[in-house]
Amino acid sequence: MIKKLLLTKFNVFILLLFIFSGEMSAQCAITSTTSASSLTCDTSPLNACDGVLYIGDGVTVMTLTINTGFNLTCLGAINFVIRNKAKIEFGNGANDRLTLAAGSSITVESGGDISGGNQCTASDRIYIGTDLVSTCSGGASADFTFTQLVTQGGYSPISVSSDKSSVCGSGNFTLTATSDPAIGATYEWFNTANGGSAIHTGSFYNTGVLSSTQNFYVQAKYASYTTIRKLITATVIPNLPASVSISASATSICAGTPITFTALPINGGAAPTYQWYNGLIAINGATSVTYTANTLANNDAIKVIMTSNATPCLTSSPATSNGVTVTVSSIPTIPLLSSTVIPLDCTSIAGTFTITNYNASYTYAVSPSTGVTISGNTVTGPAGSYTLTATLGTCISASSSSVTISNPITTTWNGTSWSNGIPIGDSNIVFTGSYPPAIDPAVDLSGCSCQIIGSRTVTIKSGRTLTVVNGINVPVGASLIFENKASLVQTNNDGLNSGSIIYKRLTTPIKKFDYTYWSSPVSPQTLYNVSPSTLSDKFFSFDSAVEDWKQESSSTVMSKGKGYIIRAPENNDPTPPPPGLLEATFIGAPNNGTVSITTVINDKSYLIGNPYPSALDANKFLIDNSSVLDGTLYFWTHNTSIQLASGIANGSAGSGVYAYTSDDYATYNLTGGAATSATTLGLDPVVPTGKIAAGQAFFATTKPTIPANSSIIFNNTMRVSGGVSGINNAQFFRTAKSSKTTDAIEKHRVWLNLTNSEGAFKQMLVGYVTDATNDYDDAFDGESFDGNQFVDFYSVNDDKNLTIQGRALPFDKNDEVLLGYSSTIAGTFSISIDQVDGILVSEDVFIEDKMTNSFKNLKEGAYSFSTGAGAFNDRFVLRFTEKTLGTDNVGEFDNSVLISKDKNELKIKSELESIKRITVFDLLGRKIFDKEVVNSNEFRTSNITLNKQLVIVKVLLNNGNVISKKVIY
Repeated sequence: MIKKLLLTKFNVFILLLFIFSGEMSAQCAITSTTSASSLTCDTSPLNACDGVLYIGDGVTVMTLTINTGFNLTCLGAINFVIRNKAKIEFGNGANDRLTLAAGSSITVESGGDISGGNQCTASDRIYIGTDLVSTCSGGASADFTFTQLVTQGGYSPISVSSDKSSVCGSGNFTLTATSDPAIGATYEWFNTANGGSAIHTGSFYNTGVLSSTQNFYVQAKYASYTTIRKLITATVIPNLPASVSISASATSICAGTPITFTALPINGGAAPTYQWYNGLIAINGATSVTYTANTLANNDAIKVIMTSNATPCLTSSPATSNGVTVTVSSIPTIPLLSSTVIPLDCTSIAGTFTITNYNASYTYAVSPSTGVTISGNTVTGPAGSYTLTATLGTCISASSSSVTISNPITTTWNGTSWSNGIPIGDSNIVFTGSYPPAIDPAVDLSGCSCQIIGSRTVTIKSGRTLTVVNGINVPVGASLIFENKASLVQTNNDGLNSGSIIYKRLTTPIKKFDYTYWSSPVSPQTLYNVSPSTLSDKFFSFDSAVEDWKQESSSTVMSKGKGYIIRAPENNDPTPPPPGLLEATFIGAPNNGTVSITTVINDKSYLIGNPYPSALDANKFLIDNSSVLDGTLYFWTHNTSIQLASGIANGSAGSGVYAYTSDDYATYNLTGGAATSATTLGLDPVVPTGKIAAGQAFFATTKPTIPANSSIIFNNTMRVSGGVSGINNAQFFRTAKSSKTTDAIEKHRVWLNLTNSEGAFKQMLVGYVTDATNDYDDAFDGESFDGNQFVDFYSVNDDKNLTIQGRALPFDKNDEVLLGYSSTIAGTFSISIDQVDGILVSEDVFIEDKMTNSFKNLKEGAYSFSTGAGAFNDRFVLRFTEKTLGTDNVGEFDNSVLISKDKNELKIKSELESIKRITVFDLLGRKIFDKEVVNSNEFRTSNITLNKQLVIVKVLLNNGNVISKKVIY
């Protein structure tokens, strides 16, 4: 037998470098004590090893007992690695042996071991292919004993060497590979540890010129197997270019002031030498790393030449430094400071003043300097008096005259007038008299802070807003009252409030058995004080963990951001009309800053509420909590009267003498809001506007998967002012009728109502919205909360029943939306349009009934149908074309119809088809012009009187095609 390659210490290092430098895409590992008899090759964990099998994890003590013939040839050529604290121990059996595939190698890390157990004989064997690499005793003509194999770090069938250990800068290497056996071996060279194509074949490989260190890998290929690849590194040592720079203790000085120059060598070696120069003249005796002079003249230039003794690969020695030119100056001019000083504002902690004779050559210093910065000719600092000095080099001027930065102004209301004008910006607001006067000025107030002095009463009237950056201060005996729809907005999350406010919230009419969803804008506030006449057992919160109502004591203090439901006062008349009004009064410190609902659970419903005494922007709230919450909010409302349970024909939503016939949740997300009643029913439509009123609670649902330790967050960036007439803070559920606001994103929407003649009602919304897709988007799609006891109406997408569905832009009139409904009532129902906006103002809206195979243009009226009780998710389709167009090319007609406006004249010309009808709509959906044009290809009119308004012109051609375009008047 040919004796195997013995591993010298150098060979061991190279072998280990190979083993741990290679990157494997996958490896096997046996990490706990086990026996070979319990393991099967090509079965986990002995499968998909990709060239490496680890024994142990390098940390834990473990033993792999070879108590049988342990044949791992199914793994192919591998690197068998025995890691630190791992041991291979052979049993006492005659055939206890380890067999690896030909071409494999063995690595024994420091701390790894191979043992014959309680006996050490030639029966304990390790084979690689048919080659007996090692026995415990070394007998049976084995290459090594176990001890030798451990000592030399293992065994590899292939080795590689280089003609040089390294090169400087760049150079080539000749690499030589040998293997055992050498006969029959073909050598292939690679530049990757695994995979890739061979870059050379042969036992020698010339790398060519390399400019950086590079790894190469070689494998020996035999007729029946291929060894694992062996790593060799061709080391290119970068040249060490010597260089030197100098620093100076000063470059501008007063005459006679000493300067110290310091050499900063790079690659100078252990003992570089120096010679300093002034210009081109060597300075006698200046040969150390520093040079100090006190006789320099203006514009003297100092440099140093360094000679390096660095090794290896040194270049560019001796090296010459940069030159430092010294300016020798006289005493600078005393700074002159501006008389105009910018004081502090609400958020700034500093004001500013300027240096009027600023000289860029000078360096300026300010006293006192705490918190002060100087940038160019501008000095910024906190309130106080300051002086400046100017420095040129080391020459310092005398001190300037002083200037003062003042705090923000204060405007005080004395009961009749403001001392410094109506507060509309950066001023502190102080009330020493009651406010407002007899004739209400009807203005919003804004400032840095708000303080009441003495026992005065300040009232912020309905629809008005008090905005402060920081905090408010209401002393004992004083009153700060916010009437219904008034707002207190604070912008600084860290603003501190002292004392209590009185915040009033007036519901719209409620009936005796109505529940209103509340949250508190102040702290502390008890549930009892919201509605003192409510029965003590009619206060509830919502336990999200079990998703059920939890009865609360009326003495419970309302938590910030948490929602509660409270039944109407007991003295409200149960049989409308008229229902009663409830004015809730909240007394406490106004909530401000970040409010968190912590440790929320995934896939749960949470009853939360606006924690502030101002409206909350629902869009901002949803966007900021998009990693935790589904994108839809649910607002509770009742839309039908309470009546005797015995008189409810279609069932009851409750028990006892009285019950509701129907109730529901209004919904809102980034697509828009869906109402709980139609305007035509004579009830408030209750379409959420996206502004959540103070005191309003609502439901939100967490996502199925949320980050660990998630919270629902409220903060001041979500707060909004009351707006015009307090409209932003006006919508409270139950609520007064709301006005629509214009969103910044593009939306084209249609609201559909499902109704019957007995008062059943459910609304859903489909909208084509910026950033929405036609898949489920939790920001734009809202699932039905199914709060209505009798009917539900929704669109269907991704197996979800959606009260609101956002669809992708641009709007495609060939889009189809599947609609579904459920009902506990059999009978006749109608589907109708409640409202449309955007481009859908001018588009037809069809309902397709798949059961009756009929179409209905809902723009022409409601669609009535009969149904039994149950859920029906595939009966209706919302469409915007009545049928699929035939062979007509719609794009051709779009391009052949020219719609334009010249001054006040609307011009329409059709190249291919005659015009049948022309209709013009404004963006609110109102028809402002309608004209029949028979057998004419052109039309003009000046009878449309509009001013700076976008309209939609709808042209119906004789072939039935409809062309719609936007025109600006």
